[in-house]
Amino acid sequence: MRNMMKGLVIILCLLLTNTVLASDKPDASMRERLKTSANNFFQSDEIIHITVRADFQALRADRDKSSNDYHPAFVDLVDDGDSLQIPVKIKTRGNFRLKTENCDFPPLRFNFKTRDVINTVFEGQDKLKLVTHCRDTSEIMQQTMLREYLVYKLYNHISETSLRVRLVKVKYLDINYGEELNKYAFFIESTEQAAERLGMEEIEMANLTQQQLVEENILKVALFNYMIGNTDWSIPKLHNVILMSDGRHTPPVAIPYDFDMSEFVDASYMHLYMGQELLENRYKGKKVAIENLEHVIKHYQEKKKDLISTVLNLEQLDLACKQECLKLIDSFYQVLSNRQAYRKAFIAEAIR
Repeated sequence: MRNMMKGLVIILCLLLTNTVLASDKPDASMRERLKTSANNFFQSDEIIHITVRADFQALRADRDKSSNDYHPAFVDLVDDGDSLQIPVKIKTRGNFRLKTENCDFPPLRFNFKTRDVINTVFEGQDKLKLVTHCRDTSEIMQQTMLREYLVYKLYNHISETSLRVRLVKVKYLDINYGEELNKYAFFIESTEQAAERLGMEEIEMANLTQQQLVEENILKVALFNYMIGNTDWSIPKLHNVILMSDGRHTPPVAIPYDFDMSEFVDASYMHLYMGQELLENRYKGKKVAIENLEHVIKHYQEKKKDLISTVLNLEQLDLACKQECLKLIDSFYQVLSNRQAYRKAFIAEAIR
């Protein structure tokens, strides 16, 4: 009986896989299944352990931002006790971190085929960004990567309109030279997946002002960037923010991303790139009525314990980094606890 049931499960899995193979457009039930699987991927905090086999010499050398060329690769992992080899295409990506003078290991983008990831942890995923360690021999840069992962997790507590992340331990294996490199990295939820989850769609409209966005949303974004010491963002320039709308003629909302130029992440190249003036912890939010500001401040005060616990619970982050991160959070909450201080910081010095 057990063997018969096992056989039936295998047949059902094959039938589901064949449904996808038979058409580039899965039917409604399969689309719902893929959507659920993709959502579950980012709901879990369990670390994924994978081996990525590729020509990493060629990948490292590929620093052409305009190129759409992908490199063939395999992702090896153990899933439910089974050893899997998933074909995938990988390309380099990014801006600052794509340049060889800044990072000897570039950020990556993974491109999966739907049929290749059925019944795996990556089921439902298509294109995924991977934030990497930047420099092979630098433990500081490994901690920097973990600190950026932490920023995403912190903002998840502040707002549902945020990008989710999943920590992964990667063995990078060069197929030509057999060289191995073991590092932590993290996947970022795609804009398309986030939009579907939120029931919204991305809008690419430059030159919008903060006044044209949902006020509570932009206040959360501005206060968060103030907390982490990040001035490297702009609504009008669509710099390190994604705009989304529910399509019902309502104001858009902003989702922040790419935090490596913040004091919280403290990347080694930040001071050189940003300059001393931009490193000052300046508030870049708009000026609002005090009661509206205090409404969002109350929301932040309710989330304080969650933020602190998130920092403390990241086992991979060393103690010194945790202390630095907690110091920034504490400094932010000291401002929030003093009405005169937050009136000065977020109203008197706000963008007019």
